[in-house]
Amino acid sequence: MGSAFIETSRNSCALHGALATLGAIDGVVPVIHATAGCAIQYHHGISPFGGALPKAAGWGAPLSSANIGEKHVVFGGGSRLREQLKNTVKIVAGELYVVVSGCATEMVGDDIPAMAKEGREQGFPVIHASTPGFRGSVHRGYQIAVRALIEQLPARPDRPAAAIPGLVNVWGLIPQQDVFWQGHLRQLEKLLRAVGLTVNPLLGGDRGLEAWHQVPAAALNLVISPWGREVADLLASKYGTPWLDSQGLPIGPAATGRLLDSLTNALRLDAAMVAAVRARGQAGVSRHLAQIAPLYFAAGFQREFAVVGELALVTGVTEFLSETLGLIPNLAVVTDPLAEERRDDLLAPLRRLLAPFEATLALSEDAGEIADLVRASRPQLLIGSSLERSLAEDLDIPLLTVAFPLAGRLVLTRGYIGHEGAAAFLEDLGTAILGGPEGRGA
Repeated sequence: MGSAFIETSRNSCALHGALATLGAIDGVVPVIHATAGCAIQYHHGISPFGGALPKAAGWGAPLSSANIGEKHVVFGGGSRLREQLKNTVKIVAGELYVVVSGCATEMVGDDIPAMAKEGREQGFPVIHASTPGFRGSVHRGYQIAVRALIEQLPARPDRPAAAIPGLVNVWGLIPQQDVFWQGHLRQLEKLLRAVGLTVNPLLGGDRGLEAWHQVPAAALNLVISPWGREVADLLASKYGTPWLDSQGLPIGPAATGRLLDSLTNALRLDAAMVAAVRARGQAGVSRHLAQIAPLYFAAGFQREFAVVGELALVTGVTEFLSETLGLIPNLAVVTDPLAEERRDDLLAPLRRLLAPFEATLALSEDAGEIADLVRASRPQLLIGSSLERSLAEDLDIPLLTVAFPLAGRLVLTRGYIGHEGAAAFLEDLGTAILGGPEGRGA
């Protein structure tokens, strides 16, 4: 990213990532210790564009915020947080209250851990997470919130003492930032259940903190995006739980089969059962491909495409389109801020997919730079976010919106993972190419 500023960033800040994560856990109430603007920006500028909204989002339950002002910045906001925490516990029912901090309160040195400790001494179930925006992007906020839950969640006497056979934690699907997170989890649950495993539903659903108490008892941690690796490393060192990386969203038969093979090796699954699941899934995808074959040729599905989004999504989409559907990638733009020291390792699977086509790989979240890259590549199909809508209209090419920010599209249970997810992706792709509502950006 050569420019000194970023035009229309799509990654937001750590506080917003923590709010999205905590808001997706039933029974957890975030308490924002920051200025009013931090909550308002999340409420109006982030939540409406995440597809499926968690309960603490813009159209869900109200957010609790200390709304500190100038005097709190000058003299400290500890007393204001104390007051807000007491009022929140009285008004908003919850099993756990998590104090999340903004830039102003962190810079003036408010002792937030002490305030959380004081709350616990008064009988409030409260923990804290240091999430000022200057600590990083929304992805970092997800990691901080998850770590806070793992390290500070009060122990329960009935917590499993030994590993639960077949229980799998899933990490790296960030609510709202991954607009299909609920659907992706749902598809993963169905896929893993078919081979005798159980997904621990840490986000979404109604198990809430009960699921988090079972995190140490999982037989495996499954990482779906780079942003789950830190959590998996933490749990490996803390509890000795092994983990594996799907290396992108497993969309379609090839990626799904590879994931099932890895799970079979890691957890010694019944090979015959796994083979049967793979065969059924492959047969289903083949039937769908046969159904659309006439349309595939009549509407010219095989075309060069550019894809813009986060690494896990870009990798999964590129593999499915190029290796299963026969489309031709000419540009892949990765928008999440990958750490420079790990970048080569993380990008290796995507580079291997792009190499046979000599396609361009770029890292950018700058809207202007992305637009220049897309125009230079001259694709016939664009897959990205709503920020690419006007660009697709200018180029007069179909647009399939699958990435944050997402406007004009509601996502509840739709997901692209697995064999069934591949069918959903085919439907959306076909609609875009045929010039229907999704293709026209309606």
